[in-house]
Parts: sequence; C-alpha cells; structure tokens
Amino acid sequence: MKKSIILLGLLILLSPLAVSASSKRSEAKVKEVDLSSDEKMAFVSGENVSFDGRDLEINAYLINRSNYVKIRDVAALLKDTPAKFDLAYDNEKQSVIISKGKNYSDSFIYKESKLKEERIAKETRQKIVDDKGQEIELKGYFIDGYNYFRLRDLGKVLGFGVAYDFKDQKVLLSSGNPKLADVFEEGYFTPPVNKIKTKGGEENISFLIYGFDECPYCQKLKAYLDGKGIKYLSRDIRDCEGKKDEVFKEFYGEFPEFNDRVYYPTHIMTLEKDGKKISKCVVGFEKENYDEIFRQIEDNTYFVEK
Repeated sequence: MKKSIILLGLLILLSPLAVSASSKRSEAKVKEVDLSSDEKMAFVSGENVSFDGRDLEINAYLINRSNYVKIRDVAALLKDTPAKFDLAYDNEKQSVIISKGKNYSDSFIYKESKLKEERIAKETRQKIVDDKGQEIELKGYFIDGYNYFRLRDLGKVLGFGVAYDFKDQKVLLSSGNPKLADVFEEGYFTPPVNKIKTKGGEENISFLIYGFDECPYCQKLKAYLDGKGIKYLSRDIRDCEGKKDEVFKEFYGEFPEFNDRVYYPTHIMTLEKDGKKISKCVVGFEKENYDEIFRQIEDNTYFVEK
C-alpha cells in the first residue's frame, strides 16, 4: 500500500522563519509565567522585512530575539526563485517532506492575523525530512496549533539568505544569495578603551563580549569586569551570528570542538599599541582563568604575538 502523502497546505504542522535581533527585539516585559524546560515566551514580531529588495510583511513570533514563522509561508515566498522548495506530509511516518528545486503550490500572500501578543511556545516534536528520507534537524516551537522554526536555520538548510540590517532595523531575505551578510552601524562592535596600568606602563586595552542576557556565565563575566572597573561592550550573539562565525574562524579555526557548537560568553580582548592591535579570545568564564589572564596583562606577558 502506497504511503499516504497529504499536502502540507492542508495541515497546521508547518514552521516559521527567524532572524537575529535589533532594537525592536527588546521583548516586552510580561508578568512572570512558570515555564518548563522545553517552553519559551513568544511575542508578536512586527519587524520590517525586505525580500529580494522589496518590502513585505510576514506573520512571525519573536522567541529569544529571533523571528520564527511557518515553513509554508517560506515555501510560498520562495516560489519561482532559485531557492524554491515544495512541501508535503507523510501521514504514515508523520513527517514533513521538503523537496528542494520544486515549486510550492501556493503563492505568498500576507494575511494579517490576530496573533496573541504573548504566547507560550513549546518545543515541537515535528519530524522533517528531505525527499530522499534524510532527516533535517530543525529546532522549532509549537504555538497555537502551528509549528514555527527559526529563519536563519531555515536559510542554512534551504539555501536562501537571511540577515539583519541594523541601520534600517529590517530583516533581509534573499532568494539568490545564501551568504547574505548582516549590515551593522559604524562602531557597532567598537568597545571603549581602558587605560590599564601594567609593569611596562599604561596600556590601551578594550573588552568585547558576545553573549546573551539569560546566560549565567555572561553575567558572572560582566560582574567580574565591573568589579575591576573595566569598561566593556556587550553584544547579543543572536543579533550577530555572522560576526560570531568570523570570530570562531579567526580564533578557533584549528579546534573543531569549538567550531560546531555554541559557547557563551565569547570574550575578545584587544591591545592597541604603536598603531597595532593584538587580539585574543576566551570562551566561557572561570574566575581562576581570568585572574591568571589579568595577572599576565599586568606582567605584559598576555598579548604576545605568535
């Protein structure tokens, strides 16, 4: 008996798109809610979106500063583009099937819906496979009967570009450029310079942190630097994933155990001297490790070029 294949358009199983954040992504403060380990708070996104140079609107939820939308909306949006893909559902295996290079039946139409401002999102168990039966790993959330998936993750899997324009506060989508880069304001990653006294004299040293507010290690690092009177710049890593990839490639390219995982916080310290800059990177936070780093900074033995 042949497998029963039902078009995804008939189902409520589909998933959403997500992008990294901006100032708009300061999620609204809500009353405290008891959440289980597989639940998150979801907020209506309302961010501006540009697709292949034209402005449009999409229905999306914001979870941890990333936009999540339904896969079928993405399939409809990418119809007749280089990144097109079709959707179906295997009822027997209860799997969503993605077929790259084929058109989805529906065209994209933005339909303003009455999304609740605050919803509880629960991790989805929906299985997603390609047309060869290979499972595609996508972490998503189940909200009000629909599956939502993160846009940047979908872009990586399906081969379309996802980025964020921090100047115009706009989500950028490209059907033909999967390597679309984020657009940052000048100085967005420029931390303040500290004048630190060392045995060799006063040194100009800056401290840049990539992390996120919910990370306890990030908070411990910030408290540690605050205790030493160190000025630093902290950026949410979810707002600048492309930059994170650059950092890991520059500092940890030789260590595959770092390349494929997410470690927080990622802390870059830079010495500016005689027109030159020497940067070193530390992942995570252990007080003893940082005590030793600052001892070496004071002894002028930390920033040594290889």
